Amino acid sequence: MIALPPVIEGYPAMALLFHCEWEEGEAIREGLSRLLPDVEFRVWPDVGDPADIEFAVVWKLPHGRLAGFPNLKAILSPGAGVDHLFEDPALPEGVPIARLIDPLMAGRMAEYTAALTLWSHRKFDVYADLQSRRSWRQAPQKDAGDRRVGILGLGALGRATTRRLRPFGFALSGWSRTLKEEPGVTSRHGDDALADFLSESEILVCLLPLTPETRGLLGEEALGRLPRGAYLINCARGSLVVEADLLAALDSGRLSGAALDVFDEEPLPQDNPLWTHPKVRITPHVSSLTAPETAAPMLAAQVRRVQRGEALDRPVDRDAGY
Repeated sequence: MIALPPVIEGYPAMALLFHCEWEEGEAIREGLSRLLPDVEFRVWPDVGDPADIEFAVVWKLPHGRLAGFPNLKAILSPGAGVDHLFEDPALPEGVPIARLIDPLMAGRMAEYTAALTLWSHRKFDVYADLQSRRSWRQAPQKDAGDRRVGILGLGALGRATTRRLRPFGFALSGWSRTLKEEPGVTSRHGDDALADFLSESEILVCLLPLTPETRGLLGEEALGRLPRGAYLINCARGSLVVEADLLAALDSGRLSGAALDVFDEEPLPQDNPLWTHPKVRITPHVSSLTAPETAAPMLAAQVRRVQRGEALDRPVDRDAGY
């Protein structure tokens, strides 16, 4: 049970701007309104006096708009990513930012990645194809201990994934920008270690944040370093993967398949060849949906921290971009 943030007595009237067009957005706003009864909510584009806005809980607000609030004290993302904020060239300097770090969302991501890792490992793609051809044939099968799964990104979601996979007995490796150690995981870090990490990852789970450094990271060179027949699971951001290079790797047999939950353009256009590629599994960005019942209290608690003159919990590192 998440404790409700207390009302801050005597705090001057202030306003919070809300913008989130997801299906869950209205439930998040309603939850925040109940938890912050002393705060005036303004839903984009009904801003009112911009000088009143001290908090912004926003997802993909039109670029340049945040710069128009002179008294902004904090920017809160209702999702795990903040790339949508850093893509704004006019993002206000000096205003602290926080993304949503929710254990429930991490658990959902771990479920999704574990399911697809097992799907690939136990060759269900192969058997689905055999079934379509009414072919009764058994495919060679490795044991989990002989299969190395690489987790690209060891943040909250990556660590949750390793913990969910560990009981299955996989050989686990993880890569991160800086050293992050996790029990049962061979950890690698930094640019110099990326090539070796990729070369041993038979199943690659991508959970990196999108930054200028990671955009297009999984292109021809990186995909070519994976073991032949490797499987890619991407639940991070579509722009981490160069789509044309992914298709080429699938067609050449470099990759045996890919499970994709995120894409450069969402919804995925009807004419995109990924829809019909026989080696691709597609889901509509559902691997780790924000849960209003846990997100609202966490976002409200961040507002209360700032009202008390405290720093945000786990603020975003602007230099790192996450």
